[in-house]
Amino acid sequence: MLALATLTNFAAASSLSLRNGKGKGKGHQPHKECSPFPKGDFTIDYFQLYPENMDFDAHRCLLLIGAVFNATFPIYDPYTRTVQKIHEYPGVSYTETYHIGGVAWDPYTNLYTILTDPAAPWVPDAFGVNVSGTHLLMKYNPDTDQTLWTLNISETTQEKYGGFQDIETDSKGNTYVVGTFPGTILRADKHGRSIKPWYLPPPPFPPTTQKGFSGLAHVKDSNILLSADGDGQLYRFDTNLPIGIPIKVPITPQVLYNDLDAIYLPPKYDGSILLVSSWLSGTQVLRSKDKKWKKAEYLGTVPNPPGGNGEGIQVATVQLGPNTEKGGRIFVVFGFFDTPFVPGTVAGPRRLFPMPDITEEVEKLVRKK
Repeated sequence: MLALATLTNFAAASSLSLRNGKGKGKGHQPHKECSPFPKGDFTIDYFQLYPENMDFDAHRCLLLIGAVFNATFPIYDPYTRTVQKIHEYPGVSYTETYHIGGVAWDPYTNLYTILTDPAAPWVPDAFGVNVSGTHLLMKYNPDTDQTLWTLNISETTQEKYGGFQDIETDSKGNTYVVGTFPGTILRADKHGRSIKPWYLPPPPFPPTTQKGFSGLAHVKDSNILLSADGDGQLYRFDTNLPIGIPIKVPITPQVLYNDLDAIYLPPKYDGSILLVSSWLSGTQVLRSKDKKWKKAEYLGTVPNPPGGNGEGIQVATVQLGPNTEKGGRIFVVFGFFDTPFVPGTVAGPRRLFPMPDITEEVEKLVRKK
């Protein structure tokens, strides 16, 4: 576990450790409203990017990327196709011991949330066997270039459970962190003073090798938090409650995948459409017409597009552009696990990362029924 002194230095340095990318360090002036995003696939050209998750900042029109193997936080302008900044974290980035996957824009405050996680739980063929290591949750203000607070999640978990990989924020400013080995959810208060277990499995506590929740999605301006379980089931939580209580959301017809990753509510559908990423099957499209998610319709699955070339798996989806049905477009995020690593680095040799456009395919399913 990172020592307290290292954490103190980390918190101070994390707001300063920026490396200019192709954007020449000029930054990006916020748009009053993001322009409609161009139709079609595109490719992010950046050596060893290896995204694990993405989120779009609809206030500044920037794409936030969790670069998993380098454990960095790139900020990308998808309109100009340039990397604006890369946030690097001492003791975390380029260590091989740590990853960064969970990154999110908070639509209520325009702040960013970043989650670092140990690599140990994600060793192939040994998922969840070792959940040791430090998880750090950070809240960052991009306008002042300051990390507002940093919490050590492992001080709460005592390394008894882990695999934390996704984050969400509710309208009250609480931040939720989902763990996979086994399925757990933690909640941090808006001031970053503490983080506590919000949902833990009932006793007997499952082994850490049992895959649980893998994604989070909050219905904007509501008390509804959604998460997908390791068996493919969808659950609803009430964020007004002091402790999370999972309520199974029946899916009709029941089509379940057991290789799920991130889940996502595209803003263009205003909370009525949920996209569930399956590593191998594609994008599961679910609908709740009343946006209450007491039940869900299975509309179909968009197969993984050829952008992964058979080498990548789907780990997430993301909408780019304005929060309008015509202006916002939906893209697949592929995860790649190239080996061997480039000598002297902690990642493979890839520099081209495809972003397939599945907007039309999703829209066909939404309009079909």
